[in-house]
Amino acid sequence: MYISIEVPDIPDYPNGFLKYWSKLIFNGAVSSNYQIVSLASTYVRLVEAALVEYRLGASMLRDFWAPNIVLKISSSNRSVSHFESCLSNMQRAIRCYNRLRQHKSKDALCLAINCQKPSFATDRVAKQIRDIRDVIHHFEERLMKGDIQEGQPFMLKSDGPETPHTTEPNQTIKTIDRLVLGQHELLFSSLSTWLTEMGSFAEMITEFDADRSASVV
Repeated sequence: MYISIEVPDIPDYPNGFLKYWSKLIFNGAVSSNYQIVSLASTYVRLVEAALVEYRLGASMLRDFWAPNIVLKISSSNRSVSHFESCLSNMQRAIRCYNRLRQHKSKDALCLAINCQKPSFATDRVAKQIRDIRDVIHHFEERLMKGDIQEGQPFMLKSDGPETPHTTEPNQTIKTIDRLVLGQHELLFSSLSTWLTEMGSFAEMITEFDADRSASVV
């Protein structure tokens, strides 16, 4: 069996959003409304964390499947933990983003990010991430109650289809291209797209100039 790892890299925002934190400390916050600042800062922080965890998860996954005489189970387990954290941070970030968009203050930053609705904030995408995150989050409770039955999945895993090799008889290609937990699946290609989009909105928040916006109004 051949293994094909299809986990897209996310080259954008390799150092997070240092400019946001620098502006927050030295140049003033993105809003005079403390709730808005809290929501915006939490969103940016969680997106930073999600990007880091995605990259670490991908790195450990590749390390596990790299040709080696030693089976690196620890790399596989670490990959799972990183992707679990990634999904949790994404779900929390989406909640912050939606709360920011819908904030009753009608703050200039809220109006600015409301000009477009990204795919990660749609009900369909938010539900996919929330559902799998909830299964992960509540698993320990079910485990302690003894609700896990034989054959039921008890951890997130990286998986994908196995298809016949096109040129080598009796050989297959296993494509690792998604996260799976029971009936829930998330493609790595989708995760990378949503994370990149989340990063672009964190960048938008970073570049937002509250004073300039106020002067325009």
